[in-house]
Amino acid sequence: MREIKALYLANAREFMREPMATFLVLLLPVVLAAFFGLIFSGSGGVTLELGVVNEDAGPAGEQFLANLESSLADEEEEVLDLHTGTRAEMVQALKKGDLSVVILLPQDLTDSLASEEPAAVEVFYDPARSISGGVGLGMVRALLSEANATISGSPPPLVMVEKSVQTSPLRPIDLHVPNLLGIALFWLGLFGTAMPLVQQREGQVLRRLSVTPLTTGALLVAQVAWRVTVGLLQAALFLLVGYLGFGVTVTGDWTNWLLLLAAVTMGALVFISLAYFLAGLAASTEGVMAIVQIVNFPMMFLSGSLFEVEILPDFLRPVVAAMPLTYLSDALRQIISGAPPLHPLWLDFGVLGGWLVVLFVLAARFWRWE
Repeated sequence: MREIKALYLANAREFMREPMATFLVLLLPVVLAAFFGLIFSGSGGVTLELGVVNEDAGPAGEQFLANLESSLADEEEEVLDLHTGTRAEMVQALKKGDLSVVILLPQDLTDSLASEEPAAVEVFYDPARSISGGVGLGMVRALLSEANATISGSPPPLVMVEKSVQTSPLRPIDLHVPNLLGIALFWLGLFGTAMPLVQQREGQVLRRLSVTPLTTGALLVAQVAWRVTVGLLQAALFLLVGYLGFGVTVTGDWTNWLLLLAAVTMGALVFISLAYFLAGLAASTEGVMAIVQIVNFPMMFLSGSLFEVEILPDFLRPVVAAMPLTYLSDALRQIISGAPPLHPLWLDFGVLGGWLVVLFVLAARFWRWE
């Protein structure tokens, strides 16, 4: 028994001497569980923005709105936020991403119900926002079913007609390709730069390079230039696979190709600068692995690259707005697929440029050769 106890304690001490193992085995699963719990628990105040356009000349449209407002007022948690306005106002807000879905009550709604004929209720949605739009359509179906239950008649008096606000609806793959390209450029910094740099520093490779006749500036420029080249190769491979396998093409004319080149280069430089900063903070390979994982998960899940920003709780929105990957993925979606923007393209480039300056200064401040 004494031998078993001694071996047990020896294994415990060995495990605790490895901070990376402790983090990955004990802490990371708990952090992820808490993270996804905050997002999907429903306690973060996530609401769907519902627009209603009442073009009905009779009382039926007003009654529908009154019943809808009454049902929303009775809800303990606000799951729908109601907006009213003209067709042009509501559709424009939907295209901008301010609304999840828009219900259009037709002009002849009262007359159709009076004559016991089905009334076509148009529901506008944005297929580029698959989660919020899909949930919004489901909510509208439930609302119309409740309304039909209070109105006698067969077939159902209110018939839902789905209308896309895009002339060429985007497929999920049209969004996944730019999103995953943004993540690939992010990983180029974390896993393709930060971790190798720390490994080279531990192996005294960087120290030996620093005492060669080559200037340190030339060494750094060469390293950064190569990794930017890798980022451009990543973009080329993504576009090639997207085109050959799924028919994904860059929208617009040749200017979009120049914008894509600028976005990929800017994104690669931002995350390479981030990598040099993180490598300067870490004292060992185990340390940089822990730091990389701490940065990796929130950046991936809160940038809109894997989940739509609209479904995230309101208290996480400032974090989303602070992340450089949010703006890189948004720029890539606009340039490659013509997706509705989260921000104007000039703002995406401006924020990335600001991050590049900040991270360059931090990398220069904390970088060390040994």
